[in-house]
Order: sequence, then C-alpha cells, then structure tokens
Amino acid sequence: MAATALLGPAGSLPRASADAPAPAGISRTAADACNSKVVRLQEFAAAPDPAKKQTTDFSESEINSYLALELSSKYHASLKSLELKFEEAKLRGSASIDFDELQMRSKGVLAKLFTRLFSGTHKLNLRGKLRAESGMGNFELEEAQFDDTTLPNFLVEEIITAVGRKQKPPFDPMKPSHLPYGIESVDVRPGHVLVHQQRS
Repeated sequence: MAATALLGPAGSLPRASADAPAPAGISRTAADACNSKVVRLQEFAAAPDPAKKQTTDFSESEINSYLALELSSKYHASLKSLELKFEEAKLRGSASIDFDELQMRSKGVLAKLFTRLFSGTHKLNLRGKLRAESGMGNFELEEAQFDDTTLPNFLVEEIITAVGRKQKPPFDPMKPSHLPYGIESVDVRPGHVLVHQQRS
C-alpha cells in the first residue's frame, strides 16, 4: 500500500535527534501520534480480542511527520525525501530521487535512455488513486511531473517500481499486494486517511 505500507513496523526505529531541525509542517508530536496509531493497528491484528472491526484515522501531518522523522533514515539512498498529500479519493506524492543511487535496470529502450541522460537528484511529483480494498492495495498513477516536465506514465511507473524495490523490504507500489495488520480497506479523504481493519 502506497501510504501505510511505508510506515513499516512501529517501535523498532530510532528517533531523530531532538536537535535536528524539522521541515515546515513536520513535528515530533505528530510523528509520535502516528507511531501510536501504527502500534494500535499491530495490536488489533495480534490480540485475541472479540472486536471484529476497527477504524483508525491518520492525519496528513501525522503521516508526513512519521515519514520524515522516523522512516527517512531507513530509506534506500535513492530516495531522499517523500511527502504525501491526501485529497478526496486521491493521493499526491512529492519525492526527491537520486538517480545516481537508483541505477534503474529496465528492458525498455526509452527507460534505458532516460536513466543515461539524467543524473543527480530530481523532484518527482505524482497524483493518482490509492486502491485499497478487500485486503489488497496498490497505487494507480494518473499524472506526474519530473522537475517541471511531464513524463509518460509508463516511465514514471518504472521509476516508482525501481524505488520501491530498493527499499527494505522491497515492494512494488504499482502491483496489488496484501495489506498488513489485517487491513481490509483504506479511505482517502482531504487531509487524512481512514484505515479499516477486519478479522476474518
């Protein structure tokens, strides 16, 4: 899942230094709130509780703070930063990608040419739908910009896949995969997401 799968296991990540300056809109309080909610997801999935359903609300600031202060140190070197924005049934993402570290391997002629032409760090802005239902999730790209240039979707999808496969554990955001912690579905709303869990 493009949004919540990036959060990873909670409680196992080192905290950022209290002296490190946080980007605008990023706060330790919001990161801690997100961490507590991820733990809530884990506990629901693990505990023999009679409750069959649970919904957890993650705000945009909580998720972005968690990504910046808790997870960014765990990114592969190709992913310098990631910020998400939630709209009605839509997801926007802004990522800084280091193509020298990415080293894309593609069979496509245009993709090979692209990776040879570009080096260094570039900004990738994208917009699309987060499909998360029936326990499966993936991202469907609708439009994207590379720096100030519009790129074909198939090429952007290759970049997204390449970045995802560099992470630990590797994953492909473009392909449907099982959602963690018994998550059944995710509703994307302006400024927040609702994560629905259900026990079978």
